[in-house]
Amino acid sequence: MSARRLSSPQPEPTGHHRLLVSLARHGRLAAAAALFSTALRTTRALNALLAALCSSSSPTLLRAAPSVLLRAAPHAAPDSATFRILTSALCRARQPSAAADLLCCMPALLLDPDPRQCRAVLASLCRCGPAGDALAFLDDMRRWGVSPTRPDHRAVVDALLREGNATEAYEVVAKQMDADGVAPGLPEFERMLRAFSADREFEAVEEVFDEMLLRGLVPDVGVYNVYVGALCGRGDLAGARRMVACMERAGCPPDVRTFGVVVAGCAAAGDMDAASEVAREAMRRGLRWDSPALSELVGVLRAGGHAEKARPLLLEILRQGCAAGVDASALRQLIGEGGALRADEEEGQCAGVVADGDARPCQLDAERLC
Repeated sequence: MSARRLSSPQPEPTGHHRLLVSLARHGRLAAAAALFSTALRTTRALNALLAALCSSSSPTLLRAAPSVLLRAAPHAAPDSATFRILTSALCRARQPSAAADLLCCMPALLLDPDPRQCRAVLASLCRCGPAGDALAFLDDMRRWGVSPTRPDHRAVVDALLREGNATEAYEVVAKQMDADGVAPGLPEFERMLRAFSADREFEAVEEVFDEMLLRGLVPDVGVYNVYVGALCGRGDLAGARRMVACMERAGCPPDVRTFGVVVAGCAAAGDMDAASEVAREAMRRGLRWDSPALSELVGVLRAGGHAEKARPLLLEILRQGCAAGVDASALRQLIGEGGALRADEEEGQCAGVVADGDARPCQLDAERLC
């Protein structure tokens, strides 16, 4: 019986543990570390001391954590809670790559990385670490049996796009999401269309759009608008106008922003006749440019230096009552200081034309729109 008692695990001295926790909680870390080193080398005590060290915002105390681990060996082996404490502290200290490296040590200790902690480290990598590290960490998660979710993929894609790696981001969308059992949807494809269009990678835009259609996804008006904008950007105005017609046949009628994109594209190409024709088509359909849509159109025209020559077209939109909540003075603000309207241009306009017959002029935020 005495031999059985000797071989059984010794109970942790509760009084010593309470003392260690109390010392650590009140900032007496040196005394807590001394007690841990001399009398209380257990995993529970180790985690209590590490939690106290890591709860401090001091980088010096955080750097002391590895020495505490060394003092604990071989008496107190780290457990899952130990890694959770350390990785959380490293993420708070904006050192997510170090946190990822720490999680990679767990399988060698026969510990399974916790899925929630993996996702927390991945989110931190996507926010403040190199995008390549986040992409590599997805592979680590898969090896540990932690399947990346849609939010995980989206975070990695956003991180890659912030660093200008649109090709690698599309690899995640088109291949890795499928492999993880998460089918990419319209938001992911629209994100890639915008990224490639902004980079003027128009062949990639075509590839993304075709892949989306092959998967049976039905574009909405927002996706079509991005694609039409890319066609205008590459100078294919005829293709852009054909796509507008295709939208109608596909049961997705173009909205005022669709026509605005084509109007801006025609103006950028110097074809104001075509721009006027497209704008009149929108008017014939009864579409109205509200303040945000007209601001967006004028912003694109101004960015390309075409706002001044497009002024007669914009005035025609006003005269036809197709601008909701925008009057002549608001249009002057939109076009800018150099675009003041002549008195004869203002004559005959309906000031403050707004939707539903409301004659109140719309107060636009000139600083935001100009």
